[in-house]
Amino acid sequence: MTAVASSLEMPATPGATEDDRVLPGGWYTLFAMMIIVLFAFVDRQLLILAAQPLSESLSLTDSQLGLIQGLAFSIFSVVAVYPIAWLADRYDRRLILGACLVLWSFGTVGCGLAQNFWQLFIAAVAIASGEAALGPLAMAFVPDLFKGRKRVLANSIQYIFTYIGASLAMGMGGSALGVLDRAHAGMPSAFQHLESWRLAFLLVCLPTPLLLMLLARTRLGKTNNVADTAAPSAPPVPIAGFLREHRAAFLSILGGLGFYMLAYGGFMVWLPLIGSRLFGATPEINGYGMGLSSAVGTCFGVATGTLLMRFYMPRLGTRAAVGVSWRLLLLTCPVLAIFPFVQSVTQLYICMGVMMLAGTGVGCLVATTLQVMAPAHFMARFFGIWSIISALLSGASPSIAGFVSDAIGGQRGLLYAVVLVAACGWLAAIVLLRLGERHFEDLVKSVKEAA
Repeated sequence: MTAVASSLEMPATPGATEDDRVLPGGWYTLFAMMIIVLFAFVDRQLLILAAQPLSESLSLTDSQLGLIQGLAFSIFSVVAVYPIAWLADRYDRRLILGACLVLWSFGTVGCGLAQNFWQLFIAAVAIASGEAALGPLAMAFVPDLFKGRKRVLANSIQYIFTYIGASLAMGMGGSALGVLDRAHAGMPSAFQHLESWRLAFLLVCLPTPLLLMLLARTRLGKTNNVADTAAPSAPPVPIAGFLREHRAAFLSILGGLGFYMLAYGGFMVWLPLIGSRLFGATPEINGYGMGLSSAVGTCFGVATGTLLMRFYMPRLGTRAAVGVSWRLLLLTCPVLAIFPFVQSVTQLYICMGVMMLAGTGVGCLVATTLQVMAPAHFMARFFGIWSIISALLSGASPSIAGFVSDAIGGQRGLLYAVVLVAACGWLAAIVLLRLGERHFEDLVKSVKEAA
């Protein structure tokens, strides 16, 4: 942990002179946002953990589940993200996020009340559209409130919490389902006609008023930053021309990281259902088991990515993050070959933990890789492009795996489908990142020259 902490204290860029400071309300805003993100994760993870009883109650196929858990989230997150970001740049960000929080809470209630596929799909769309605010707002407020090395620290805390929060959310969702299952018979008659999974969706919306009160005291605001007054030495480079000029680097690096997202996306969505079908794991067992394996894998993954960066930076220089990413993916390929042959839910969780190690080891380097690929004047739009790519590919993964599972059939068909989709994405990511190293190095030099 010392090595990780020391790496987080490194300046964002060599020779940076900006003061290391946090503006008033910065830490409160950071931790308030993380609490809001945690409860957003609970809503999302509950839809995953309740997949088995939900699909039985509503008579859903794997393809329909894949559409709900995959495309409903990916497509509508992408559709909503730019309008939300546009509004957040012009109005009080607290109002925008508050409205989105209410929207995804209504969507969560809708999941609990859904009676068929289309009602559940519409509710999932509401959750996805509301939660689309979290990405742009989380990226927008940190540079405003955290300066110098404190900004790097704040970004790193947010990244680590993203995965730790997902693990906590999975445990909380599993616990809610387990408690409601055990207490269902003793509930008032008004609630006994509702299945436990429906009650769980209604229960997790109760903190919404408290989250709105927490949000009201943050320093999100419209903007907290003062624009740089120094005149640029040259006209800004147009984004379209810059992307076209360096298309080899953008296609290889964004394509490689996109395929990494495709490979990674199906596991988190489908493994709880696989554990239930193959080994009889309850939602509560899946919540605890996957939460623990995710948390352990995340901690070791971030530490591994950090240590590998310290080792390879003197050797690879600018392209260290890209080089570490494809090497880490290559080292964990054997785990994909083991997955189809697991014989217990414990083995399933262990394999998932190793995949989390690789995934978060690469994931913690994504920001480091992308932040040097574009000039500052269109950095936000560049991250928007990446958001679209990552959302579409990670969201398409569960849907593709669902269709492949229906085609394969059999008791282990879903497990084989998830591994097949992941293997294709994993190998494509390795090849593209390896081929893109030199192009990435040339691109970084051009960015520095354009600054």
